[in-house]
Amino acid sequence: MEQLKRLREERGLSQVKLAARADLNPATVNQLERGARNASPGTLRKLAEALGVSLVDLIEGNYPKVEAPQPSLEDAAQSEAFQHALAVLFQGLARRGKRIVEHSVRVGPSEALSRELTEYHAETRALYRIKGRRDIFGRDSDELAEAEAAYQEVEARIQAMLHQDIDATEEERSTARRFKDNGKSRVSEEHEADAS
Repeated sequence: MEQLKRLREERGLSQVKLAARADLNPATVNQLERGARNASPGTLRKLAEALGVSLVDLIEGNYPKVEAPQPSLEDAAQSEAFQHALAVLFQGLARRGKRIVEHSVRVGPSEALSRELTEYHAETRALYRIKGRRDIFGRDSDELAEAEAAYQEVEARIQAMLHQDIDATEEERSTARRFKDNGKSRVSEEHEADAS
């Protein structure tokens, strides 16, 4: 199926996008292109429709060459708006991540913090899935790149915090808890002394 790969590439489609258009599994498209699998008549029909050629042309390779469509101004505007929205979401993640780090420094590890981190990372994965399905130009805007870099900087701090907690011995954790507890009681005592 050399012509399948050629047609797909001429139309600027990835194997995943072609599979989605044809309502097939991406692995099926990959196996067909590599010759590791034979296509059923139904699969060939779906692929021909998704590529915009007749079934005969797909099988025989008799088709006119098609250049990949150029993005329109409307496509460009939508891409710009989409990238702005992604930048806003990454900025929000960065702010939320900073609050998580600050909370951890103040209070230390907790079950609530663990839940917050789990939700935070689930949202991050969802955002990266969305980001992966975009951009007609194949690049990020400066605004999006800066917002993502800010998020990644905070994420690096979170990962360092997690590794520090994991690598700490039980004695170090116990000492840190006592230190934090003593600091809280000193602040409380000072506050009571100021009040009297």
